[in-house]
Amino acid sequence: MPLVDDRTQQLIDVLADCVAKCEACAKDCASQGNADLAACITLCSDCATLCQACIPLLARGSEFSAQLCQTCADACERCAQECERTGMTECAEACRKAAEACRQMAGASA
Repeated sequence: MPLVDDRTQQLIDVLADCVAKCEACAKDCASQGNADLAACITLCSDCATLCQACIPLLARGSEFSAQLCQTCADACERCAQECERTGMTECAEACRKAAEACRQMAGASA
């Protein structure tokens, strides 16, 4: 018997991908030294932190998973919008995917 069901594992995988893409995007934006990218750096960092926080709660079936996933979805959506504005499409796509997956999880648990 698997420790985590397939649906939860898929969400964890989507979140892990979003963490990686947001961390890379924030690093790339920071290396450019452009003040216009400050919001992108902040939102990517926040999004990555929230996605990373969701993973262990999901893995252990925490009663707080749905609440945190809803907050994570909101952050991912904002990050996606900012990344699209700055042309960081790969990060934006990962954030949108994570936002949708988190919303589905939060809605299923509500």
